[in-house]
Amino acid sequence: MVREKLLEKIFSVKNDKDRKHKVVNMLGAKIKFKKLNLKDKIDYFKIMNDKSLYVGIPDDITLQLMFNNDCNCRCKFCFAEGATTKDLKMMSQEMLYEDLKPLYPKTSNIVPTDGEITFHKEGYEYLSYLNKNYPAINIFVETNGIAFNEKWQNLAAENLMRVNFSLNAINDEYFKKTVWEKDGVHDVVMNNLRNYIKLLDEKGLGLFRPSVSCVINSTNYETVDEFVKKAIEMKIQCINFFVDAAENNLYDKENPIKDMEGFKSALIKLMEIERIIDGKVFLGYKLFFPSADLYEIEKRIQIEDINVLRAKYPEISALTDNLMDLKSVYLEKTKIRNQKGKKPYSYYEELSNVTFHQFEQNQKMICKNPWNHIRLMPNGKASVCSWRPYDLDINCFRKNNKIDWKAFFNDYKHRMMRKNFKKGCYPDCMPNCPGMECVSVEDFNKKYSL
Repeated sequence: MVREKLLEKIFSVKNDKDRKHKVVNMLGAKIKFKKLNLKDKIDYFKIMNDKSLYVGIPDDITLQLMFNNDCNCRCKFCFAEGATTKDLKMMSQEMLYEDLKPLYPKTSNIVPTDGEITFHKEGYEYLSYLNKNYPAINIFVETNGIAFNEKWQNLAAENLMRVNFSLNAINDEYFKKTVWEKDGVHDVVMNNLRNYIKLLDEKGLGLFRPSVSCVINSTNYETVDEFVKKAIEMKIQCINFFVDAAENNLYDKENPIKDMEGFKSALIKLMEIERIIDGKVFLGYKLFFPSADLYEIEKRIQIEDINVLRAKYPEISALTDNLMDLKSVYLEKTKIRNQKGKKPYSYYEELSNVTFHQFEQNQKMICKNPWNHIRLMPNGKASVCSWRPYDLDINCFRKNNKIDWKAFFNDYKHRMMRKNFKKGCYPDCMPNCPGMECVSVEDFNKKYSL
């Protein structure tokens, strides 16, 4: 009774206006309440006092920074603000060099995202600053490759950056059909990609070849096998495919894909190819797995005679035979990274998107983003991943012109997400996100562990 009375006093309101939107500052956290009943107030108190949900400032932070919303490409499938230079928003120098500075010693990965960082002077200056002052941080650059010139190539090689070229097309014809109608862009990108690979080889860093990715939609379903072949010809060992979010509705559990038959045909090819290249090339394509019957198709493909599949894709089979196995690549790259003082990657992080983290809890793999991940916009709005609402704001934790990061990481919303995720509950998450599947540790390790 004493505690209930205390809580009533803490959450008391004087009028209807306050009752509707009452901002409570409690235990260093700020949150808005809308007519909370006593049970909700008690639950809030419990969550804010649950030590198992407290992390302080984590030691392995991933910063996914929406560096700018400007881009030198006009991808048809891009839904970001970066499709235009109008009303350009860019992270301020104050945010990059002052607000985020306390986090850098505890940061493992930085991922500039959304807009194209490589054609901005500040982008080069910022990553050069990190390379000089915080060389242990792993930097993952996603680029369309247009402005990834010699200057950028040298910086990336020096830092051992993880670089992904968003190619999206097998040639200029398909580039104009799938990505952008402008002539010659695909050739520029391919030239920069090949020059970067040549530079890495010359420096003895060929194992740090970039990954490549492709957005698949109704214009390029039939080319996924050719895309894989061209990548392997360049000895690239990490290839990722994504679904065109502008063409489809990935939040729809029942019908997320507009052209399901076309999408299935592409995925069947990728499933078949994956069996052939398994252990030699990482093929990512399940981020938005849209249909239960595809699991049954995959089961069938998994028991198919491997020689039958190899005969179906003879060129890919032959090219793959000459590649080093992924586990050996990972161990060798880890050795080089250690020599350079870089923070370690797990095997899974090495091969997939570093922004997706999982940890073991009761024999399940649980998305770890609410513990150590920030996706940050130039205005300070934040989320724990690309597919959740921007319902956090670092400016709410500004004190004496400095961000109280400990309060940020341990506010009510973070703690509530941690509580839910630990139970396998993912409210507001994307229905087809693999983090929601919570695959068993045994199954996960079979595929991705050493």
